[in-house]
Amino acid sequence: MATRSFEIQQLLDQTGVSVRMLRYWIRLKLVPKPIGKGRGARYDDRHLTRVRVVQHLRHSNLTTRAIRSRIGSRSDEELLAMLPAATRAVTADGMPAPPTAPTYPSAMWEVVVLMDGLLLMVNPQKGELLRRVADDVYRHYGMQRSSA
Repeated sequence: MATRSFEIQQLLDQTGVSVRMLRYWIRLKLVPKPIGKGRGARYDDRHLTRVRVVQHLRHSNLTTRAIRSRIGSRSDEELLAMLPAATRAVTADGMPAPPTAPTYPSAMWEVVVLMDGLLLMVNPQKGELLRRVADDVYRHYGMQRSSA
């Protein structure tokens, strides 16, 4: 596993945990202590993996004791295997990988706000006629909105 070095804020940004929660997990020995002390304290991939595994197991409604017994003395590779594939995937610069393309049919929609609370969704791929109708509807209802 490649070792990168993080400041505490970088680790928090990548995981979304609070500094208080991170320190609590360190105190419970779910996450190792940082390398160094004070402002010079650093975290690495090992910390990042452990935090993500603890988060994942907490979302599974496991108790702290159950989490500790599950992660125990497992290797970094074993811990990574416990994570869902989407959580494991990162780019070379350490950022999460983009989500995979959907396997279901999808379409891009234009959203037209007719008035507060009323939207019109138009699929522009269905032709110019639909866009002209949407434009007529917008002119009719949009004008009433602006004059009200």
